[in-house]
Amino acid sequence: MSLKRVPTWLAMPLLAGILLPGCPPATVIITDEHGASKQVTVAEAARMAFTEARHAAEAGKKKEATEKYAAFLSRFPDADQADEALFALGGLSFDAGRYEKAADYFGKLIADYPTSKRYVRSAVQLGLALMKAGRAGEARPTLQSVFDRLDRRKQAEVAGMLAESYSSAGAPLEALRWFCELFRLTEVPGAKEAIRERVRTLVDGGLNFAQVREAREILAQKEIKGFPVDLLQFKLAKIFYHILDFQRAREALGTFVAAYPESALTGEAGRLLKQIIDRKRVNPDTIGVLLPLSGEYREYGKRALQGIQLGAGIFEQAQKGAPSGPTLIIRDTAGDPDKAVEQLEDLVFNEHVVGVIGPMVAKEAYAAAVKAEELEVPIVSLSIRKDITKVGKYALRNFLTLQAQAKTLVSYAMEKLRAKRFAILYPNDWYGVEFANAFWDEVDRRQGEVRAAERYEPDEKNFASPIKKMVGRFYLQARWEFTREKIKIRSRIKSSLGRKRAMEKLLKSLRPVVDFDVLFVPDYVDKVVMIAPALAFEDVILHTDSHWHLDRLKKSLGRDKLDMIYLLGGNGWNNPKVVEWAERYVQGAIFCDGFFLESSRPTTRLFVGKFKANFDRDPSMVEAQAYDTAMIFKSIFMRRHPQDREQFLQALGQVKEFDGATGRISFDSSGEAQKNLFLLTIEKDTIKEIDTGPASDEGKS
Repeated sequence: MSLKRVPTWLAMPLLAGILLPGCPPATVIITDEHGASKQVTVAEAARMAFTEARHAAEAGKKKEATEKYAAFLSRFPDADQADEALFALGGLSFDAGRYEKAADYFGKLIADYPTSKRYVRSAVQLGLALMKAGRAGEARPTLQSVFDRLDRRKQAEVAGMLAESYSSAGAPLEALRWFCELFRLTEVPGAKEAIRERVRTLVDGGLNFAQVREAREILAQKEIKGFPVDLLQFKLAKIFYHILDFQRAREALGTFVAAYPESALTGEAGRLLKQIIDRKRVNPDTIGVLLPLSGEYREYGKRALQGIQLGAGIFEQAQKGAPSGPTLIIRDTAGDPDKAVEQLEDLVFNEHVVGVIGPMVAKEAYAAAVKAEELEVPIVSLSIRKDITKVGKYALRNFLTLQAQAKTLVSYAMEKLRAKRFAILYPNDWYGVEFANAFWDEVDRRQGEVRAAERYEPDEKNFASPIKKMVGRFYLQARWEFTREKIKIRSRIKSSLGRKRAMEKLLKSLRPVVDFDVLFVPDYVDKVVMIAPALAFEDVILHTDSHWHLDRLKKSLGRDKLDMIYLLGGNGWNNPKVVEWAERYVQGAIFCDGFFLESSRPTTRLFVGKFKANFDRDPSMVEAQAYDTAMIFKSIFMRRHPQDREQFLQALGQVKEFDGATGRISFDSSGEAQKNLFLLTIEKDTIKEIDTGPASDEGKS
C-alpha cells in the first residue's frame, strides 16, 4: 500500500470538513500493491502504516522496520500509535548498538507522552541506553525517578545497575544503598551471597572512616539490621585497629561478636580480638630474630645469625654454671617483605617476644618496621635503608650508614687534617649519589667548601675526563695562561710539526689547578684502584711523609712546592686488594669502616677471638654488628629485667657508650645507633687503624 497526498483542489474541502462542525473526518488517498487507489481517513492510514512497520519488525526485518517506523512518525506525528512507534524505534536502535539514538527515542517518548502506558518501561530503557552510551550521570536520576513504579523483578534489575554505576563513579555510599535494595529484592538462588561478597569488597576497599560512620547512621535511620550493618561494624573495628586505637577496636569487635554470632566474619573478628589481647602478652626472656636464611641473601643472614648467637651467649649457656641468657626465636624472612611481616606477627602473637633483631634487606626491614610500630614491639634493624628510624619510636637501627661515615670522614678531615676545601668524584649510581650528598651536607654543616664535584658512570674504565675537569685540564680555553702561550706558538712557529711539538710540550707543562685539600671518592675497591693512578697521571699528588718521595716528585715535575691532597673514601675501600692492585698510588689514603678485623680496640679483639674459636673463620662487619646488637639485648635482659615491651624500649633508648666490637654505641632520640667508627689508612702497603684518641661528640657517628 502507498499513500498519496490529496490534490490541492481536493484537500481544501477536506480541510473545511475538519474545521466545520458536522463535517466528515479528513481523508487521504492510498494505493495498494496492485496499484488500486482508494480514499481513507488519516487515522485509518496511520493505523495501516503502523501495522506494516510492526509486521516487518515481527518478521525480523529490523532495517525495514526501522525505516517504516521512522516514515510513520514523519507522516503521522500525532497518531495514536506515535508513542508505541517511538518505543519500537528505541528498542531497534538499542539492539543495533546505536545507544545515543535509542536514548533520543526513549527520551522523546517520556517527554511528549507522560501518560503513556510505556512511560515507565521507556524510562528504564532510557537509563539503560544512557548507561551504554557512557552517560551514567544522566542515567542514574532517570532510573531512580521510576524505581518505585517498577515491579519487583525490574526493581532488582535497576537496583543492580545503579549499585554498580555508583560504585564505578566512586560514590560508595550511594552504591551501598542500592546494593541493600538489591539484596532485599533479589529472588535469584545464590544471589544474596554474591551480593554480600560484593558489598564486603566495597566496604573494605571503598569506604573511609567517616563514610563507614555515615553509612551506619543512614541504615539505622531506615531501621535496617543485619546485612550490611554487620560489615560496617566489622570495618569500623578494623579501622580502629589499623590506626592503633586498640581500646576502641576491642570494643567494636566485642559489639560485633555479640550482635552477629552467626556471621561468617565472627571467626575473623575473634582472631583479631585475640591478637589485640595477645599483643600485650610478653615473655620477657624471649627475643625474636628475623633474618634472610634462605633465598638470595641467605649467606648474609647466616653470617648475621652466627654473630647474634655469639652475642646472646648461646655457646656460653651450654657451659655448666654459665648464667642463663635470653631465648632466641629465629624466623626466616627469605628477603621477602610480606614474609617478614608475617613472621613478625608470629613472633609477637604466638611467641610473645619482648623485642626483635633484624631484618637486614632494605624492603623487608622497612615493612617489618611499619608492622612493629603497629604492634608496639621494639625492633632493631640491621639494614642500611636510611628512613627506617623515621617510621616511629619502635623502629631502631644498628648498622653502618652513609651519613655516619660522612660525619666521621668530614670530622677527621676538618679537625685533624685542618682541611677546609673539598672535591668529590663519585659514581652515578645509588651508592655514589647518596654518599656524595651525605658528605656534601656534612661539609656544609661544618661550614667547609666543596670546590669541585664530578661524576662518572658506574661502568666507567677511563677516569681521565672527570679528573681533568676537576683540576682545570679539560676546558683549557678557560685558562688564560694556556690561551696566551697558544697564541705565542701560532705567531712564532710557522711549521705544523713545530706547532704540534710545542703544543704537546705546553700541555705537559700545564699544571693542574688543585684548589682543594681533600678528594672524596665514594666507591668500591675495583674503581678506586683505577682512579688513584689516573690522579697521579694528572699530577695530583697525595700527602706523604716520605721526604725521599717528595724530593723525587719535585725533581720530576720541576717544582719547588707541591700542592698535595688527602684521598678519602668509605667502607668500600676496606679490602686488601686496594693495596695489592694500586700499590704506591694509594699510600696515605684515608677511609673508614664500621669494623676492622686487625683493630687494637680491646672489645673488638675479644670479639674476633671468640668468633674464631667458635666458627673457625674471620668475622666481617655483618657478624660484628649482629653480635653487638645481641650483646645489647642480653645486657638489658641481664641487668634491667624489663617485664614488657615499653620497658624494653625505654632500656634501648638509655643505651649509652656500650662498648661493642664495632665501637662505643649509643642510641639517639631517633633510634639511630651512634658510634665511633674505625678510621683506616694505607701505610707501607698495609691497611692500618688510625689512632684518633678519645672520640669527641663531633667525631661520633
